[in-house]
Amino acid sequence: MATRIYYFTGTGNSLWAARTLAEKLGETTLTPIVQALQDGEILPAEERIGIVFPVYMYRMPHIVYRFLHRLQTDAPIFAVATMGGDPGNMFAVAKRVFEQRGLNLRAAMTVKMPSNYIPFGGVPDDDELATVFEAAEERLDEIAAILERGDAHLETEHSRYRAWIHPGLLYKLGYKFVAATDGSYRLDDGCDACGICALVCPVENLVMVDDAPTWSGRCEQCMACVQWCPQQVIQVKDKTRGERRYHHPSVKSKDIVAQKRRKK
Repeated sequence: MATRIYYFTGTGNSLWAARTLAEKLGETTLTPIVQALQDGEILPAEERIGIVFPVYMYRMPHIVYRFLHRLQTDAPIFAVATMGGDPGNMFAVAKRVFEQRGLNLRAAMTVKMPSNYIPFGGVPDDDELATVFEAAEERLDEIAAILERGDAHLETEHSRYRAWIHPGLLYKLGYKFVAATDGSYRLDDGCDACGICALVCPVENLVMVDDAPTWSGRCEQCMACVQWCPQQVIQVKDKTRGERRYHHPSVKSKDIVAQKRRKK
């Protein structure tokens, strides 16, 4: 079955998941959501549509919501969310968005990956990472089998406590302010003005001014600028200093940059 998978990624987890699924499904085209949004209405011709993205604050990233409001298709859609912890009630909320748009969300599933949200701590050691990656590969085998069978499979069960009380209520109240959270970013001494942070920002929220990164208040909280900085001098307040940085080992910075640029 001809399939198109749209993806959004900051440090590579969702790109790796999309690539892996594409290999397992066959006859699959990968398209960055950032590029799809460069057009007007999004009108894929494939028989099956996939959307792969990370979980942020128990929700889809804002850019995914913008994408869904431009997507027009009658094809069955599957959503795969990479997550570092608990997805909360993310898919229950997302399902309502699909229904409002008249989109056929046939399957919605999560894949546990290493967290890239460095303000909550650095990544685990290499042995633990290897275990997580192995489990994620097995999980994607399960997801591919579900998709090949064409099963309706919506994972909308969630912990009411985590999703709605702690810290769900806080996230619900704060989610609309995500774009302005780049106000908490700091630059330590040692920046060599390489510009990689600006290049990897998928939404071009970051520009170099006087040889230093400047944020523009349109952040997606993907952590790409923090995690890909070679000098590790971009911090989130004082929470990230000394923490080990992370990106998926099979993904390079050029892959993150490429999601903004159409192939000629």
